[in-house]
Amino acid sequence: MGRALIFGGLIIVGLVLLAGRAGDGPGSSTSPARVAPTTAPVTPAEPVVSPTSVPTVAPTAEPVASVEATPRSVADLPLSGSGTFAYSDQPGTTFGAAPYLRFSVAVEEGLDVDPDEVAAFVDETLADRRSWIGDGVTGLERVAEGGTFTLVVASPDTVDRLCRPLNTAGELSCGANGYIALNLLRWETAVEEWPADLTTYRRYLVNHEVGHYLVGPAHPPCPGVGEPAPLMMQQTKGLDGCLPNGWPYPDDEP
Repeated sequence: MGRALIFGGLIIVGLVLLAGRAGDGPGSSTSPARVAPTTAPVTPAEPVVSPTSVPTVAPTAEPVASVEATPRSVADLPLSGSGTFAYSDQPGTTFGAAPYLRFSVAVEEGLDVDPDEVAAFVDETLADRRSWIGDGVTGLERVAEGGTFTLVVASPDTVDRLCRPLNTAGELSCGANGYIALNLLRWETAVEEWPADLTTYRRYLVNHEVGHYLVGPAHPPCPGVGEPAPLMMQQTKGLDGCLPNGWPYPDDEP
């Protein structure tokens, strides 16, 4: 089956660090080559947490079904947090073909967000053939802790710290410094102009930021009014007439 790799996403602001790519800042318009997956861990440039070590579980279990995403009120969401993280203790899982790009999932403590539910949603998203494994060669493995990147849901202030020197301005997310740092405001509310449901936005957010570790920083524009937005397009910043899309291969069967 032919597939067209679709690039799009959030604007990269500031510098693109060697360890990752920003999802919400200005980016290059040059299409990058796919980055070969690696299992070597990346040491964050500015860690804000020293978590208790969690034994890695063999990636044999099936992904846990995610819960339905329901928006929360912005007024109920803190702008700063503890700076410490709770890791999911769900068994690790693999998606797609070896070699696997390893990652872990955690949530900043005190945000009323369950790390196991986030991990379940991430598993469900990345295991879908409309996600990156749909190319037949990409593989990902969620481990208990560490990996090439750690996907975290964190308060805006903590995301800003994890993303430096990228300027996420308390509003945006990034993929940098060995993290995919998802801003709590975006995870829980999407953006005001988002025309679809929160689940679709979260699919977009996860796949887009993972994409920066797989395919680089390119942010192509909307190809035409009424067409699905490229996944790596700056959908948080607007759709320019495109339809919201959370998948790199939206035409594939789930």
